[in-house]
Amino acid sequence: MKYKWMFVVLAIVLALSFVVVGCGDDEEEATPTPAATATQAPTPAPTVLPTLKISDLNWGSAHFQSEVAKIMIEEGYGYPVEQVSAVTIAMLEAMRAGDVDVIIEIWYENQQAAYDDALAAGEIVTLGTLNDDNWQSSYVVPTYVIEGDTERGIDPMAPNLSSVSDLTDAEYIALFEDPEDPGKGRVVTCVAGWECEKINAQQLEAYGLDEDYNLLVPGSQEALFLSLEGAYDKGEAWLGYLWGPTTISGKLDLTLLEEPPYDVAVWEANNGCAYPSVQLLVAASSEFENKAPDVAAMFEKWVMNTATLGEALAYMDATGGEPYDAAVWFLKNRESVWTEYVPSDVADKIKDAVAGL
Repeated sequence: MKYKWMFVVLAIVLALSFVVVGCGDDEEEATPTPAATATQAPTPAPTVLPTLKISDLNWGSAHFQSEVAKIMIEEGYGYPVEQVSAVTIAMLEAMRAGDVDVIIEIWYENQQAAYDDALAAGEIVTLGTLNDDNWQSSYVVPTYVIEGDTERGIDPMAPNLSSVSDLTDAEYIALFEDPEDPGKGRVVTCVAGWECEKINAQQLEAYGLDEDYNLLVPGSQEALFLSLEGAYDKGEAWLGYLWGPTTISGKLDLTLLEEPPYDVAVWEANNGCAYPSVQLLVAASSEFENKAPDVAAMFEKWVMNTATLGEALAYMDATGGEPYDAAVWFLKNRESVWTEYVPSDVADKIKDAVAGL
């Protein structure tokens, strides 16, 4: 009997131990396992936009437009911009080689052969025409040379001068005498390196003036303008090349001598006629539309007539500002012009950016 009870007690103890162990297992399974830390997706790197190389040609309206374009591209589209300085033909060659993306303000007829060759080779494309209401002439004189200026006490120096054909007269050769070559006249011609330098030399010969006149080639636009302004301030005779739009043509009273009217056959033969009104183009390298299609679309709408350019240049002259200052003024005060080039969201970015300038 004694052993029987011992077996009963042992059976109960074993049964209880199984119950305790079973409860312990349940408690461990009920304890939540800490969740594994979720793997974070890597943050995508920001898109790096390519640097766009745009022209900064060496005359006022081109300088101004280069600054406008730089601000609009950087602030509106986010591309970094590098401005490239060079003369016209060198700039075109650089674009053909892919070293310049966009040229703003190509005077097409002045360099038509080189431009057409680049087009035919598929190296460049024309994005648009920014204006065709400009003018240029190799034979410009201050109006007081012909009419005098009573307010300044200047008598007419050549009251009968009206056309380039008159310039062969001895009195006019003497009036526009080359101080470095007495006995011959002098024409201050186009800036060195511009295509019109070559055109003007051919034109002088076509008009039969090359025996009586020397061409003085200024090294820069500024030198050309200083030559004219220096003579104008002194009330002296001056004969030379100029174009519009320019600051100086807008503020001085000038007269263009009559020339044979523009004739395409004559022009192509020897440039022996008046300059045509030129198409001012925006051109790009052949890869640009793939490189920056949104900016290419902007330039396709880019329009700057002579009046608009003249207004910006006049502002720059009146304030003594730089092309950048004129660009900021233009973007702040002529929104009706430039907002036509870009979508509204891009225009808003540009407006916000220039508001603080």
